[in-house]
Amino acid sequence: MDRTAAITVVGAGLIGSTTAFALHRAGYAVTVLDAGLLGAAWQAGAGMLSPDGEGLSRGPLANMARLSLSLWPQFARDLEQSSGLSVHYRAGVERLQKDGLRLCTPAEAQVHPPSVVRAALHGLEVRRESFCPSSLPLSPHSSLTILATGAWSAAFGLPVFPVQGQALLLSAEYNRPALFGWRGAGAKGYTLCRPDGVYVGATVRRSASTAPDDHARRWLGGVACRLLPADVAQAPVSQTLLGLRPCTADDLPIIGPHPTLPGVLVATGHGRHGALLAPYTAREVLRLVNQRCDTDCNKCR
Repeated sequence: MDRTAAITVVGAGLIGSTTAFALHRAGYAVTVLDAGLLGAAWQAGAGMLSPDGEGLSRGPLANMARLSLSLWPQFARDLEQSSGLSVHYRAGVERLQKDGLRLCTPAEAQVHPPSVVRAALHGLEVRRESFCPSSLPLSPHSSLTILATGAWSAAFGLPVFPVQGQALLLSAEYNRPALFGWRGAGAKGYTLCRPDGVYVGATVRRSASTAPDDHARRWLGGVACRLLPADVAQAPVSQTLLGLRPCTADDLPIIGPHPTLPGVLVATGHGRHGALLAPYTAREVLRLVNQRCDTDCNKCR
């Protein structure tokens, strides 16, 4: 099959970058456009790969999550071998039980989102460029466009809305598996050790604001005190992280053809599960691209 198709991926977040990586690895010519907007979810994401911790026990989303989790070990190896960069994949997630005991789930894991994005984009053409809906479709400059525009997907006619998440990064050394605890209405408290510090997350607020607030910071401080040793919980805050999760009404990601635009595929709406669902999404988009090339080779030349 001809793999010289010119594909443009719009959005260089976790979903856009890993999708571009999978397409490039399969032999497609890929260009990535990214506007560099403040509030991109991957910049604040924890990188937790934990269907159990997220309460995903049944239904389509749970099935996607478990399949994607099974793909992550090999996907992490592929990213690292291709780029020479570590994505800091670490197996094992703990969950705090009501009795105070920790339940370990060895099959679950964590990654470092900024490192995943760097590794996925390594060697690809990435252009810092704003992108307007009126630009679609990109033909004749591109045979196919992949929209991975995250929280800004509504501008392209997609039913996605932003949900703000805030987290803290503590300047401390602490070597324990990621730990999930439950606190608050809809918000999940958890901690994990990353190469850039100890991550404490994360709040949930339906808002497009990219400004942190003191109430969220106090709540996160409470999470740190509950889940971390006192000396770690009281470590200086090196960074307040804030991202806009791209959410949908049914909590399911949107992966497939754009409803009205020919030559455009969509990969967005992953909510708080972008890191977890990245390998599954990349595989699905690659399958759809291959399918298009098989059925209409003229568009791939």
